[in-house]
Amino acid sequence: MSTTDQSIGAGLRLTATLLIWGVMVTAWTTSVAAGGVRGVIDSIADSELVFKRSTSNVPFLPVAFLNTSYYGDTEVRDPIAGGRTFSYNQTAVSQAAALPFLTSPRDLVAVGEWISWSRFDANASQRESFDVVSTGIPVGWMRQINDAWQTAAFAMPLAHKSSLSNSSWRWEYMAGAFARYVHDDELWWVFGAFADIGPDEDVYLPYIGAAWAITDQWEISAIMPWPTVSYAPSKDSLFQLGASPSGSSWSVRQATGDLYFDLDAWDLGLSAERRVSGNLWARMQVGIGGLRGLRIAGGAWESPDFDIGTAPFISVGINYRPSLLQ
Repeated sequence: MSTTDQSIGAGLRLTATLLIWGVMVTAWTTSVAAGGVRGVIDSIADSELVFKRSTSNVPFLPVAFLNTSYYGDTEVRDPIAGGRTFSYNQTAVSQAAALPFLTSPRDLVAVGEWISWSRFDANASQRESFDVVSTGIPVGWMRQINDAWQTAAFAMPLAHKSSLSNSSWRWEYMAGAFARYVHDDELWWVFGAFADIGPDEDVYLPYIGAAWAITDQWEISAIMPWPTVSYAPSKDSLFQLGASPSGSSWSVRQATGDLYFDLDAWDLGLSAERRVSGNLWARMQVGIGGLRGLRIAGGAWESPDFDIGTAPFISVGINYRPSLLQ
């Protein structure tokens, strides 16, 4: 068996392992939320925390998910080779879950886990295909100041490692602080800042925008960098069109195998979700990936750069959306 076949076989085994692990963790989260920690979820719903006041059909954000995606012609740049980019096809499997806890009637703390595996298949014979494993531990806090204002902050250390020779674990740190102002039952504003501190470069993003529940079915979230238009014809269906940061932009030093994650690539896609059982939702998304967005790198602003080499992607997964928090 060739080295490439062995690598693909190992990747497939790891994908299966992650899928099994993801299903187990997602099922565990669902079971816990419906069982032993049901009282905690109920207490959060009965606390002074305000999550949603409108009668919109749009469900609450996922607190656990299992997702697999495929990107065609993903760009990876090699800083050693003069910053030249090379084309790869990327397959990714990711899973995450978080559990919230009340520390007071006005304070909530959430602790979670995130793990991802990506396979980069080279489109050129002179380049080497490789795998990437990433993992992170997000920790967040939110406080209800009064009926109109909330504050929140999070931190998330991450680690990445590739299968390339001599590769070592590369550490990255994400963090953010935010404030949310509820104007009325249909409109709220958010302000804040986000930072991504990595070994290759540091990225800083302002976080500002608004969310508007136009009707029970339509909602606009004009919050950078995740703008979204949502249409929920019922409590069991959801369609969304929007953009989000993507993990499809990487830097790889082929000489050492060290890898760097660049948060400057974006996905633009249309997704459809359907409630399959209780708080479990099945999700599918199609779109294009690779758009370059506004960022501050190394302390200097860089203008938006839309990459004409964008590639299509497809993603399927399962979300756990706690309806008790709506």
